[in-house]
Amino acid sequence: MKVTVINGSARSNGSTAYIINKILEGMNISKTDSTFFCLGQMNIKYCLGCKNCYKTGKCYQHDDVEKIMQSIVESDLIVVGSPSYWGDITGQLKVFFDRNTPFSDTNENELKLKIPAGKKGLSVAVRAGKTERENIHIIESIEHYFGHLHITPIGKFSCTSIDTFEDLMKRKDYIEKAFEYGKYLRTTM
Repeated sequence: MKVTVINGSARSNGSTAYIINKILEGMNISKTDSTFFCLGQMNIKYCLGCKNCYKTGKCYQHDDVEKIMQSIVESDLIVVGSPSYWGDITGQLKVFFDRNTPFSDTNENELKLKIPAGKKGLSVAVRAGKTERENIHIIESIEHYFGHLHITPIGKFSCTSIDTFEDLMKRKDYIEKAFEYGKYLRTTM
């Protein structure tokens, strides 16, 4: 199974990445079968709203979105994770979603890059606060993105009360839960 991981965090080695890796470990998915993208370290330009992609089937801007989308096309599972920034997905992830207009079902241009059917998606949300409300919103945003690319959501994982990586390291329950959730997902796929 090939996996594309889109970490919406600004940091490639923070809590969101750690939780995603624990879930994949539980699913018995090796790093060689996975392609990781940390959006905070990618060159992704803002969508300009020009609608050129509706005419041509592609964005006229050339940046790392092309590399990520090619990985999605080649993968079976798409994992998207985001820490909570002000109760929402990160700005980096929002910009990436905006730039997916050329590939979404809202763009009927026949020349666009088509996402093959049968892809599955997993959502991960991590936040500092104690309530689940913001994480539910984050997961709904990710699943909305999946819907426009016809990626079937197969699961979601949420962590609260995690402000720093050190906080996560103190929460062995979340780490174990992420691993066990991955094992569960492995049996359902």
